[in-house]
Amino acid sequence: MDLEAIDIQTLIVADILGTITPDEKTQLDKLMIDRPELQALYNEIREDMESENIIAHADGSTSAAELIFKAKRRGRNRYIRSLAAAACSIGLVGGLSYYILTSKQQPASLASWEDGETILLKIGQQEINLEKNVATNVNGIAFHPETGSLTFSSLNSTTHDLGILTVPRGKNNYKVVLDDGSEVLLNNTSRISFPLKFDGSKREISIDGEAYVKVSPKAGQPFIVHLPHNRQVEVLGTEFNINTYDSGIAKISLVQGSVQVAEGQSHALLTPGKAATIDAQRIAVNTFDAEEVLGWRDGIIVFPDNVTIEKIAEVVGRNMKVKIIVEKSAAGKKFIGVILDKSKPISHLLQQLTDTKEVTYSISKDGVIHIL
Repeated sequence: MDLEAIDIQTLIVADILGTITPDEKTQLDKLMIDRPELQALYNEIREDMESENIIAHADGSTSAAELIFKAKRRGRNRYIRSLAAAACSIGLVGGLSYYILTSKQQPASLASWEDGETILLKIGQQEINLEKNVATNVNGIAFHPETGSLTFSSLNSTTHDLGILTVPRGKNNYKVVLDDGSEVLLNNTSRISFPLKFDGSKREISIDGEAYVKVSPKAGQPFIVHLPHNRQVEVLGTEFNINTYDSGIAKISLVQGSVQVAEGQSHALLTPGKAATIDAQRIAVNTFDAEEVLGWRDGIIVFPDNVTIEKIAEVVGRNMKVKIIVEKSAAGKKFIGVILDKSKPISHLLQQLTDTKEVTYSISKDGVIHIL
């Protein structure tokens, strides 16, 4: 069950004050992994508390809940209003409705990273342009970006920082090697949130978009992948593909090993060659076409038979960073055997479409492709 905004705020403030209990700390750490957008909020709350000398004047006996109650009565603490705005953006409800109505701050749009210009790693307030391939040291962690991949190593660091790596639309695939040696290959328009150091009884990351995951086996420390809509995949050692591009739907395709997927009270155990589609509290398990599901790793998009022109336009726009408009005359048309090769110009795909005699196209002066 989702915590209310006031509960999350209490956990964050308690952690900053050092009064958080071990159980609460575990709960907050998991929350920060599930909702990477809260990391920026955490940092903002800390900065605001420091600027107002809240930490310095807290006597250790003052609980987070009491501190927040006093702040609410004063009605002036910006960090409360900031949390309310963020709570609105991630679907939280509850104790801060007054501040939601009065706050002037607006939650950041996800499109800001989807339409970004570079492959980016964010740690707290620090941003690293990974396409520059420049080695960087952050909080005792040495990062070694190379073309298409990122590795990092600890320099005796005890940091519990989270990294958020985003690959915008139109970019090539990007691989990150995690602290335990597990590898995650991200497709474009995807992001991953991961701890820079795994500790505790579980290894937990969050993925939004599409990724191919190779998990390093580690006895007694299961690997958990959190997906949008509170879904998760649990593994011990395996290779699998995750796709959450379609709103409200998650697809998990298993290549090696075994994984268990969860949706509410429903669970399914996958074997190699099987895929789980999670939609509206249901899990459907079927076989999958490896070319269609895994071809993106090699820059090849194999569309399923009877794919609509609208779906083709959506996928091409995401992969090639071009804009395609399907005009009314072409709406609903379906195609068989269409392949997008990202190494070839867009004209190669357009030729496939026009060869069917089902559609034609034109390109406007602003570069927009119109399917007619």
